[in-house]
Formats: sequence, C-alpha cells, structure tokens
Amino acid sequence: MNIAMPDFRLVIGSILLSLISFVSIAGELDELATTQRLLDQVQLSLDRARTVAAQSDPNNRRRYLFDYKKANEDLNTMRAGIDRYMQPSRAQPLDYGKVSGDYTRGRPLWR
Repeated sequence: MNIAMPDFRLVIGSILLSLISFVSIAGELDELATTQRLLDQVQLSLDRARTVAAQSDPNNRRRYLFDYKKANEDLNTMRAGIDRYMQPSRAQPLDYGKVSGDYTRGRPLWR
C-alpha cells in the first residue's frame, strides 16, 4: 500500500497562517480591552468635570452647558458595543445605537 505523505511546506505554511490569524485576533481583543480602560478613564474625567462645574459660581457659568448625561450615555453605548463584540452571544453583531456627538445644551436665559 502506498500512502502519500503530505507536503511539509504546505503543512507548515498552514500552521503559520493559523498562528498569524490567532495573533491578529488576540491583538484586536487586547486593543479593545485597552479601549475599554480608556473609556473608564474618560468616564472618571467627565465625573470630575461635572463636579467642578457644579461647584462653580453660577454667575460665571457659560451660556451653553456641557451635556454630561448625553456624554455618559454615549460612553455606555460604546462600552456595550465593545463588550458584545468581545463576548458575543450571537454570530453577528447587532446595531447598538448611535453616538450623538453633540454635547452642548443651551442654558436658560432667565436666572
């Protein structure tokens, strides 16, 4: 009986290609985990800015105020999207909403 031996170059090439794919996926997940940590830092910074704004003199406040609530909602949307991508419960990611990007809200003219 004559059994054909596999071409070792093909086998090694396939193994290397698999390893490269694994490294690229692991690299992406590492970068997304870093993004999650950065979003946590942004959250802390926004919380500090909100505290400073709340403690500032009402007469020195600007006409337009930063909308911290909307910014926090957008951060949570980004976190949820990354979490669901990193630990999917389904085969394909879903649309998790839009980030508004507009964080200015008008201040009432009366005091």
